[in-house]
Amino acid sequence: MHSFWQIIARFFGRTDHHNLDPRQVFERFRTVLRSNNRALEIIADLGEKLSGNYIFDRQYIGESVEELITTLHDSVVALNHLDPHHQELFAVHTRLTEHLRAIMLREDDRQGPRLVSLEEVDPLQWSIVGGKNAHLAELIHHLKIDIPPGFAITTRTYHELIEYNGLRSLVDQFESLWILGDRPDELEEVRLRLEAALEIAKPPSDFLEEINQQLAAMTAKTPSPFTLAVRSSAQEEDLDFSFAGQFLSVLNVAPTPRAVFAAYRRVAASLFSRKAVDYRHWLFPEDGKMSIGAGIQIMVDSLVSGVAYSTDPGNPGGETMIVVGTWGQGAGIAEGEFPGDTFLLHKGDPATIRERNLSRKASGLYLAVEGGLIEKPLPAELQDEACLDEAQLLELGHRVIQLENYFKRPQDIEWTFDQQGRLFILQSRPLLVPVTRDLRRDLIEALKHYELLVVDRGQVAQQGIGAGKVHVVRQDTDLEDFPDGAILVGRRDSSHFVRVMHRAAAIVTEIGTPVSHMATLCREMQVPCLVNVHDILSLVKNGQEITVDTEDRRIFRGRVKELLAYQLSTSINLGATWEFRLLRRLLNSVARLHLVDPLMDQFTPENCLTYHDLLRYIHETAVITLVNMGKDERSLLRHNLARSLELPIPAGIMIIDIGGGLAPEAPTSQVPFSALTSIPFRAILRGMLYPEVWHRATMPVGFHDLMSSMLSVPTDALEGQYTGHNIAVVSRNYVNLCFRFGYHFNIIDAHCDERERDNHIYFRFLGGATDLTKRSRRARMIAEILTAFDFNVRTRGDLVIARASNMLQSEMERVLDILGRLVGYTRQLDVRLDSEAAVDYYVEAFLMGNYSVVSDE
Repeated sequence: MHSFWQIIARFFGRTDHHNLDPRQVFERFRTVLRSNNRALEIIADLGEKLSGNYIFDRQYIGESVEELITTLHDSVVALNHLDPHHQELFAVHTRLTEHLRAIMLREDDRQGPRLVSLEEVDPLQWSIVGGKNAHLAELIHHLKIDIPPGFAITTRTYHELIEYNGLRSLVDQFESLWILGDRPDELEEVRLRLEAALEIAKPPSDFLEEINQQLAAMTAKTPSPFTLAVRSSAQEEDLDFSFAGQFLSVLNVAPTPRAVFAAYRRVAASLFSRKAVDYRHWLFPEDGKMSIGAGIQIMVDSLVSGVAYSTDPGNPGGETMIVVGTWGQGAGIAEGEFPGDTFLLHKGDPATIRERNLSRKASGLYLAVEGGLIEKPLPAELQDEACLDEAQLLELGHRVIQLENYFKRPQDIEWTFDQQGRLFILQSRPLLVPVTRDLRRDLIEALKHYELLVVDRGQVAQQGIGAGKVHVVRQDTDLEDFPDGAILVGRRDSSHFVRVMHRAAAIVTEIGTPVSHMATLCREMQVPCLVNVHDILSLVKNGQEITVDTEDRRIFRGRVKELLAYQLSTSINLGATWEFRLLRRLLNSVARLHLVDPLMDQFTPENCLTYHDLLRYIHETAVITLVNMGKDERSLLRHNLARSLELPIPAGIMIIDIGGGLAPEAPTSQVPFSALTSIPFRAILRGMLYPEVWHRATMPVGFHDLMSSMLSVPTDALEGQYTGHNIAVVSRNYVNLCFRFGYHFNIIDAHCDERERDNHIYFRFLGGATDLTKRSRRARMIAEILTAFDFNVRTRGDLVIARASNMLQSEMERVLDILGRLVGYTRQLDVRLDSEAAVDYYVEAFLMGNYSVVSDE
């Protein structure tokens, strides 16, 4: 972990542009932006193809990936041309590229660890843990849902099992015959040989020892005796297709390495069972490649178990979920071998019980001493009693709704309550809901009865339909109590929304772009999203129920159940195509964003796990390089480009034009405000010149405060700057403003033009003329004001660092105007911050536009 000051030193401790004209630095920065933008456009285009509204082929995927690889390499080159201290990014690019090429060759399922704890499964490992395990890991990380603890045997192990037992040539023969499709007898013969060989396969070297280590870790966390469930988790299982009952599960297995391996090889052999091969051939007739993993979990000693459908397939518009349960284990329910109680629940908030249909349950399945399950007769008093009480049904109903909201489609869920009444989710997979003619015919007529709040407005970041209650997000703290299934409505888009995307039914913002980081995340998580819906915050309020249809750019008042039902039943499932599945796996390793916050310790090259991470790191590092250029006062003044800026306030700013920042007729000595053509700098100055913002009175500073301020500034963070001049480096669309007023130090770096993705603001404030307590109070005051204007803010003592990006030009100008006001308003204000109440007072005054409170006092 890096200390806070190490992070600051990393960003600000180096200025290596002594021999460069600032115009060269800025042009190199623009080159970085161009390369980054092209790479982001390719990623956005790839993401759009997964919406189901585009046709694409293997050639498109291959050409796009190669262009992306080249373009990102160009970005790394461009950044090192700007600042040569980032050579390590070439190794990062190589590492990520090798993984992409493995995906294209379909060899990525042979990488990674043999075993991994379900709690430690990373999204980038989904292709090796299989679909079922991937879903369970999501439930652990994002929904905090209880699942039985355990670990995954990855697809790498499957390939090692094949290799170690000399079966590779037989697998290759099977896949070749599959593609040919005209030799069914030969295919069947090879299938039988593979199935039989895997059932008696030997474990790869050291594999049993690795299992033993995982079992020891489970035993340490679970001191009471337990047995295990060994369930299949094939690559595509539970993703777009359920594979329900196609692969083997082995239940109540002894927790020993040999017993686990014996069960696992039976699961692996089921990949080549007759029914599994038939099902795979029906789904993927042109693709015989598939590998299989397994989930090893503690076996729940079940009181009651069963299956839940989040939507009634026979009535998708009825907002009804179905729960079927029985006493003991639920295997008999899943296989349709045992009768069960059926409950119908209304999908409200909370769910309500609509109907109970009880069956006589003469027997149930329970754990057998010798392993496996055994059928036992039930006591007479349980045979006709409901297996679930009201509290259990409502708890289960809440989880079912939560899972459907998260996966954005109807779910088929296996669940169980243990003997202590604790609910566990065993798996959640897609539920196919068939379309009906009545839905098609009635939809247009039904929509006429709903009020439209928005018609043909905004830009589509991700297509889809979502309904829920509005949750307005004005600052990051509003995300902390975000409810499941709500519609996130915000002023502008933010990559910080990723914290709640998995719970959001849809996202709508007043400001944003379809190619922002947030838009990429929405496409990755399949969250319907509209951006640039102007004035949406004035049209809706917290708690109001709305339906967002991003496909037609409409927002309805209320919950349009007919539209939701139609979407559920008509979604085109492209998962059967090889191209779709390949593209989804590629995007999982390209579009995911882990480096969300550039102010966090983890924002480092070694933590770049995807191309999107690397692009984010390159962009933020390029911005910091520009900030450093502004610090290097001696280099800037050496080029004799500085002119004095004439203002009605004593700001003492020298201006350096690097292209289009000043009018051609601007004088070479004193430059008037009217000659300034830099869009972001004019906006800052408008704020500084706003009436009553710049207070001229001198505030009294005590001797103790003065000495504290002189001794407190960390020289390693300020080295090379502020030797006497306030300097603004400007172009038409850029400003880097470094200035000092007494012991107050400010940096504002901003790029502002018509392309939202290029726009950014960096703000830094440090110092003061008082003791650390008062200076820290002013830092808190500045941070609270900046947070109110959607900045990402970090403070430490009297240091404030804030960032904002991806804004429309008009919004950028508004926010820069606010920053100008903030600079003037907070000047010397630390002297008056004698209490925390004073901080709150001055924050409220600023936000209300009452700037005169400083001079009035």
